Amino acid sequence: MIVEGLMQPSEALRYFGQVARHFRRRSQLTQMELGEKLGYVGALVGQVEAATRTPTDGYTLRLEEVLDAGGLLAAALPMLEAERRRAESRPVYVFVVEGSVEELSGPMAATLLRYLAKGASAAPADRQADG
Repeated sequence: MIVEGLMQPSEALRYFGQVARHFRRRSQLTQMELGEKLGYVGALVGQVEAATRTPTDGYTLRLEEVLDAGGLLAAALPMLEAERRRAESRPVYVFVVEGSVEELSGPMAATLLRYLAKGASAAPADRQADG
């Protein structure tokens, strides 16, 4: 069986998302409109506001500029860097699935493919040789 779970966002990321949402609403922009002004898709704006995605420095600085946040968003850069380091230090989970993908049930195969798309990889012995 493959089990999927969501990690809870940190208080710092939730707070950053709330502040970003405040400035977006103050500017009377939708997530999609803000995304266009930033040069990103609106879905990313929503993910940052919902604290499911840690913004890059470039995104944060552009957000600061477009929303004229008075330095409040840019001041979060050290905290966001700490969040990225914290995320990198989280444990790595290994999933072992016995059998081939063809033998898996439809829902289980779909779950495995979602994990692989998120950055997991097949065990070295299961990879085909290049060449």
